[in-house]
Amino acid sequence: MLSLKFFSKNVNFKVSPTWGLRLTFFFMGIAAASAATRFAEVQHNVGATDTAWGLAIMVGNAGGFIGTYFGGRLAYIFGTKRIVFIGILLVAVSQALYGCTNALWQVPEIAMLFGFSYALANIGANSQGAMIQDAAGKSLMPSFHGTWSIGAALSSLAAGVIAHYISPAIHLTINSLIAIIGAWIFASYLLPISTDLADRKVESSKIKAVLPPEIKKFLLLVSIGSFLATIAEVSVSDWSTILLHNDYKIPIGLNTLGYTSFVLCQIAGRFMAGRLIDKFGIPKIIRFGGVIGGIGYAVGLVISFYFSHHHPILALISMCIAYAILGLGVAPMPPSYVSVAGNIPNFPTTLAVTRMSLIASIGFFAGRLLVSILAGVIGLPLALLVSAIALIGSGYLALTLHYDRIENLN
Repeated sequence: MLSLKFFSKNVNFKVSPTWGLRLTFFFMGIAAASAATRFAEVQHNVGATDTAWGLAIMVGNAGGFIGTYFGGRLAYIFGTKRIVFIGILLVAVSQALYGCTNALWQVPEIAMLFGFSYALANIGANSQGAMIQDAAGKSLMPSFHGTWSIGAALSSLAAGVIAHYISPAIHLTINSLIAIIGAWIFASYLLPISTDLADRKVESSKIKAVLPPEIKKFLLLVSIGSFLATIAEVSVSDWSTILLHNDYKIPIGLNTLGYTSFVLCQIAGRFMAGRLIDKFGIPKIIRFGGVIGGIGYAVGLVISFYFSHHHPILALISMCIAYAILGLGVAPMPPSYVSVAGNIPNFPTTLAVTRMSLIASIGFFAGRLLVSILAGVIGLPLALLVSAIALIGSGYLALTLHYDRIENLN
């Protein structure tokens, strides 16, 4: 196991890698969440139905698959530090392009760029986080992801305030420039490529030619759980502003309150998750979050649908509560699954995170497709129940994650 003493002796930094990663995640959240707050306007600009819009942004999964497939290889060539910044840079560019979109055919191309670049940033940042957490010997990953949520929350709050005064093009361009500058500054303090090589060398020397069946099965279950949780989380950025504006007739600006409620509670959940995980263990936290978050989201969708035709304000309130519960429930899941994958014994961190992300991206394609198709058949509010069911499934799957058995494998 690498130690933090090794890091401090080999890296000349003024900001520690831990805080460098926290602040990098912060600007990554600012970059990735900005366009979601203006999706209702972008959809209107391109004249797309819910089904057409969903299918268009679904192409982003193809970009995500490509980015994930090559991300691990690029990390070993250039280092996770470099691909984090390159990924965030391209994410910011894609978000700015959404603001300039005026035709539906442009959306799949931008979505593919976003998916590809976010996959790069995600692999790099999560691999860095797993190595730092492993060296520290305590749960840090939830706090890393928590700063992502803070960035997303500030982006959403700003959008709600300025949506009536600034066009999506100007707003998203300014937001992207802020994210790029911040990521350029703080990504420079991340662990160097020598740390990636040391992790690969130390762990790869222990890898067998054929992985034990227990490891293969465990990594598959972790990947499926991660993909189910991601369906629920990304459905908020994909659809929340569109649902509230198009289906519930909430004005532009106020329609960002659902997303804001989600990320604010996600922040609280992620900063509490570290201590809870250390006390109760990852499987229990995932199980509780999946069941409570999924059921709360489903109930909120049904209640808001009931109120939507005659009491739009009550529909907004019920959805904000539902998004808040969903935010608390999903908060520990992505960092927990990354922690589990990144700490599989005798297996390189970056390789484990890449394999998990690759499998998850394949399955996620199907989930996004299902929501898009159902939106055209039964309406978006009821179609989003798929996301609630996926989160409950992720929580149930935690029952099979016998991490203690994997830890004892040599």
